[in-house]
Amino acid sequence: MELTLGSLVALVLAGAAIGLAGGLLGIGGGVIAVPALLEILAHLPAQERLSLGIGTAQAVILLSAITAVRAHARGGGVDAGLLRAWLPAMILGGLLGVAIAPFAPPSLSLLVFAAIAAALGTTLLLGLGAQASEALPPAPWGWLPPGLIGLASAALGVGAGTLSGPVFGLFGVGLHRAVGAGAVFNLAIAAPATLAALAGGPWTFAMLGQVSLPGLVLLAAPAMLVAPAAARLSRRLPQRQLARGFALCLYAISARVAWRAIGG
Repeated sequence: MELTLGSLVALVLAGAAIGLAGGLLGIGGGVIAVPALLEILAHLPAQERLSLGIGTAQAVILLSAITAVRAHARGGGVDAGLLRAWLPAMILGGLLGVAIAPFAPPSLSLLVFAAIAAALGTTLLLGLGAQASEALPPAPWGWLPPGLIGLASAALGVGAGTLSGPVFGLFGVGLHRAVGAGAVFNLAIAAPATLAALAGGPWTFAMLGQVSLPGLVLLAAPAMLVAPAAARLSRRLPQRQLARGFALCLYAISARVAWRAIGG
């Protein structure tokens, strides 16, 4: 990674944005980290740029998830029933995502990422009021949502907890139950994805396989500093206005990533 003053500042600001989004709204960092890294790594070939961006984002998610899981576990916020219902299928989907990610065309991966960012923005803009059922679907069909979430999260660098929250809402699972389980999902998917990224290439002073060490530090450090303060601030700020503002940011991210996929 070629670090100029501009790219250094951009990564620190992106890291702060990750902390704000996580603390204020519970949004995982991958949806911000991957697009930021794609811009900074624009000088690299498309496949190398995408692999490095996703690998570094997974490492950022992993570091954040470790602290989040500990906090939720201490506070009794991890729902064991949700983990039993979804975690096995999600892990299987995640392993499949790790396996197929290197073979997916970069343009297709970026278009799917853009679609997910736009869908998350719409969810924030409209709220989580829509509900398809009052309970999680039983197996075997009930394994499909977590399996797809695990696959998309591992292959694209979007936190599994970011994706599972809105889907849980469709099945009548409250936000407080979903957030604790989502932190565990982030850890469960980011761990093997990060290991695969670390094993995906040679190690140098600045590169650990497909993880950029400067990118990891510059994204994770400000995120971990900002997130606790943002979480405390979230109790005093209007959530709907915050959600709408971040939804517009996600639409902009989606448009930019889609433009890169098409050939920008």
